Amino acid sequence: MKYSFTLKDNNQKAYYLFTWFLFFLHVVAAAVFVLNTNDGGVKLDLYITLGFYALISIVYYFFKNRNKALETFSFILALLYGNFWLKHAGFLAVFIFAIVYLLVTAVKGKSTTVAFTDSGIHLNRVFKTIVFPWTEMENVILKDNILTIDFKTNKIIQVEIIETAKAVDEDEFNLFCTAQLGQSAIN
Repeated sequence: MKYSFTLKDNNQKAYYLFTWFLFFLHVVAAAVFVLNTNDGGVKLDLYITLGFYALISIVYYFFKNRNKALETFSFILALLYGNFWLKHAGFLAVFIFAIVYLLVTAVKGKSTTVAFTDSGIHLNRVFKTIVFPWTEMENVILKDNILTIDFKTNKIIQVEIIETAKAVDEDEFNLFCTAQLGQSAIN
C-alpha cells in the first residue's frame, strides 16, 4: 500500500526573490558596462532595453493577477537581458545567464512530495530523495491536511499538504502508519 502527498511549498517566494535579484544584478552589470564604454550604440541599446523593461512593467501591473503572469514577465525580461548581453558581451555571457535562469526556473517548478510505503517514508525533494525507515519514527499522523512526522530523535516535521484530486481518508492513512510503526517496533 502506498500513500503520496504533495507538500505546500513555502520556498516559492525565495525562488522569485532570487530571480528578481538576478535581474537586478544584470541591470547593475549593464550599467557598469555602459559607464565603462564610450560607444554610443551600447548606451542606446541599454536605454532601449530599459524602455522595454518599463513598458513591460506597466503591462505586468495591469495583468499581475492573471495566471502565469509573473512567469511570463520573468521570461520576457530574460529575453531582453539575453539579447543585450549577446549583442555586447558575447555568447558566453548569454550562456551563463541562460544556465542560471533555467536552473532557477526548473527548481521553481518542482514540488516536494512525500510517499509512504511499506519500506518507509520517501521525501522527494528537488535534487534528491531521502528515505526514512519506519524504525526511525515515533509517530506519523495526518489531521486536517497537516502532516506531522515525529522522529525518535525528537525531530518533528510538520507541513501542510496540498489537497489532491483523489481524497485520502485520514483515518485509513493513520491506521496504515500505526500498523507500520507497530511492525517496526516488533522488528
